[in-house]
Amino acid sequence: MSTFLELVQDLHREVGASGDDITSVTGQVGENQRLVRWVRDADFYIQNRWLNWKFLWNQVQLNTVSGVIGLASPTDLQFWDFKTFKLNEGGANDEDEPLNFREHDSIKGLIRDTTQAKPATVILMPDNNLEFEPVPDQSYQIKSDYFMKPTKMAANSDVSLIPEEYHQAIHGRALVLYANYEGAPEIKAQGQEIFDEAFGRLENHQLPNQRFSRFQSTGSFFEVNANEGGSDITVGGDGSW
Repeated sequence: MSTFLELVQDLHREVGASGDDITSVTGQVGENQRLVRWVRDADFYIQNRWLNWKFLWNQVQLNTVSGVIGLASPTDLQFWDFKTFKLNEGGANDEDEPLNFREHDSIKGLIRDTTQAKPATVILMPDNNLEFEPVPDQSYQIKSDYFMKPTKMAANSDVSLIPEEYHQAIHGRALVLYANYEGAPEIKAQGQEIFDEAFGRLENHQLPNQRFSRFQSTGSFFEVNANEGGSDITVGGDGSW
């Protein structure tokens, strides 16, 4: 897999930067420091392009406490997948039960049920923590999917959350950032071409229901599938339909 340091070294070689190969992402100055920053920023930029990248998806199981209305969210939470909240009483044969979901803003004018019983509703509070209605009367397992916050690479051995086969998108975006600073239009065009190709494949693979949204087939033929309405649209390499 490509580590943070390896991505920086690739950029250093690609742009023909002066000096010996970079051996650490920390303690750099001048141009080498900028190369490190451009790789880090390129990776973070891509992670932030979509909130629901599959590589940001995670699951959690939390346990309520009897008489306590709320639960703290995972520290890496970006947002909850509110359709996936389930409750389990924790017995060997107990099955997951779906929970109703409400946002605090939609019910803040209502009188809440503060009796202690098995919760039926999970409420998302403004701080992204959870509250339950009714208040849990025992310990219950709460299960849900969520999407993590993007993270910045910092150490030599750090690896991007972006799957390795699409790290060319990081490289391409870093080339664009380098070219913007250096005023190098040819390098910018090269970087944009690398980025566009790799980023398109990344979207196909890492966004929900996008696996065949666009792909390059043999020769110069480019095919775009629009399946939302149950039909396919094919665009030829010459722009014909």
